[in-house]
Amino acid sequence: MIGPVALSASRFSFPITWHYDVLRGLDYLRSAGVAPDERIAEAVQLVEKRRHQNGRWPLGAVYRDVVAIPSEMETGVGTASRWNTLRALRVLDRYGTQAPTY
Repeated sequence: MIGPVALSASRFSFPITWHYDVLRGLDYLRSAGVAPDERIAEAVQLVEKRRHQNGRWPLGAVYRDVVAIPSEMETGVGTASRWNTLRALRVLDRYGTQAPTY
């Protein structure tokens, strides 16, 4: 059974502000130049699994924190998210097992 921390970490949100999820962690590792490693395989599989049939990643949660980015860009939980898709494609380009399809 998935606990509350694991469940919230598997919901890819935007804007991320101080919230943390699997996609944010992998994107951080990517930007820090961390080499692919078997220890992140399960997290990468989760990102691959979350991709919708339309090739985009949905918004898993919306946090109404004060941020400089207009939250109107990402309003519908469950709908395709431009920002999550961008982050997921960058992560999969670095760590993914499947070639991205466009």
